[in-house]
Amino acid sequence: MRKELEEVFNATDMIQIENSCKELALRPNSHLAVFSPPCSEFCPHKDECKYELIISFKIFEEEFTYGLPKGKSFKIPPAAFLKLLSLLCESLTVMEEKSINSEIIKDAFQILASQLQVEFLLYNKKGDLILSHLFLQQRPLFLEGLEKLQISPNAEGTVKTSFGKFYYHRPLKGKEPEGVLLWRMKSAKKAENEAYKTNDHFFALIGKNPHFVEIKKLLKHIAQNDHTVLLQGESGTGKELFARYIHNLSPRKENPFIAINCAAIPENLLESELFGYEDGSFTGAKKGGKPGKFELADGGTIFLDEIGDMPMPLQAKLLRVLEDRRVERVGATSPRPVDIRVIAATNKDLKELIEKKMFREDLFFRLNVFPVNIPPLRERRDDIPLLLDFYLKNVIIEQDWGFKIFSPEAQEILKNYTWPGNIRELKNVVTYAASICKEDIITPDYLPKYLMTGAQSEVYVGGNLKGKSSFDGEKDVKHRLETLLEKYGRSTEAKKVIAGELGVSLATLYRWLNKYGISR
Repeated sequence: MRKELEEVFNATDMIQIENSCKELALRPNSHLAVFSPPCSEFCPHKDECKYELIISFKIFEEEFTYGLPKGKSFKIPPAAFLKLLSLLCESLTVMEEKSINSEIIKDAFQILASQLQVEFLLYNKKGDLILSHLFLQQRPLFLEGLEKLQISPNAEGTVKTSFGKFYYHRPLKGKEPEGVLLWRMKSAKKAENEAYKTNDHFFALIGKNPHFVEIKKLLKHIAQNDHTVLLQGESGTGKELFARYIHNLSPRKENPFIAINCAAIPENLLESELFGYEDGSFTGAKKGGKPGKFELADGGTIFLDEIGDMPMPLQAKLLRVLEDRRVERVGATSPRPVDIRVIAATNKDLKELIEKKMFREDLFFRLNVFPVNIPPLRERRDDIPLLLDFYLKNVIIEQDWGFKIFSPEAQEILKNYTWPGNIRELKNVVTYAASICKEDIITPDYLPKYLMTGAQSEVYVGGNLKGKSSFDGEKDVKHRLETLLEKYGRSTEAKKVIAGELGVSLATLYRWLNKYGISR
């Protein structure tokens, strides 16, 4: 029990308080106390206490006392909160205490559940509901008793209730179940979408890094006008998410958001995709013609991803659209007016392309009205725990898996990895680890092997972090790519395997091979 609780509290800013404080904090005849310091009027440090909050409790005669240092806020990842609920379910005597302390812990858990978007129903071994938290518009007159729920005898699974589908967990003491915990979390994707419809949109882009927060503030100001935005950043940094963020903060949010990847469509089709075509304009043209992406985005926002890959002839036509806000379909004799906001994105250095005569300078200046540089993940490592928790919660909801949490050792490895594939690679790693880990704690053993074989800043060996390693520059990336090519070969199928092992798309892998001059 102690080890599991320590893992939960390690996921928060809570720390074990000093020994000199423990005697004052823990009440001999109580199972739990939650209070703001000072713990006692007799405390010699009551005027200079180090803690904002102290939680002290007993479980099976084991004492636990944690303090929240001053200047910190009490935030616990949802997966850790669910783990704590499960542990408390194993000691239901604590929850059934008929004292003020049981009311304190119920109130505390319901407040935490509300903040973390967690719903739960906790039953004791008699089948009585002893604690619950549900997001309902109207409180029901009664809650189902355990005997009405068709729960299988398995230790974990899912069950349907009158309030929808829940996960369940039966904590065991020996071979006997101590009760049943039903729980579920609000869908991370649904929460993200709803974030765009509220007054506070800042949690739609996950991150509290100071530089990242400043970028989000800038985006809020940019969103209020119709000027063109140029998003620049490495592959996998989430440029389309930034574009959607701007759109959904803007007055155009009720109108279409149309995205098109300029690198993914063949050059001979890109013009008709962007600008549309008239009836009979070319062989195979649809009868009656077809509107292009610009027309479809009328009144809203068009997002031009990978703008650096747009062919030169189309760059001239795009420039005219930006200047006149009029679109001419292929085969048409007159242009059509469009009311659009243009957001472009690239992972290339457009100024370098201009010097090579591969990108129009006048188009660059038209696009670069509001330039936004998105930082790579390695420059905001302090956001990695937040992102891990967010995407882990997302994947377990999507796949109907039991709750999971990354161990401190796994989190340390992931924080020290350089993430050449950025957010996209992190999401892939989370999905991989959650898929193969059948336990509720994801340890380093469940991380992709390349994270522990020279592709990180610190290497995990035999349960400990050992010294510094590589993958910290272009030589390291090139060496890693060459090593994988030697191992798997250079066929298309081999490259798909390599891309999967690196946690990036096949297109990104090809870009890396070109960038580092490696033969395909």
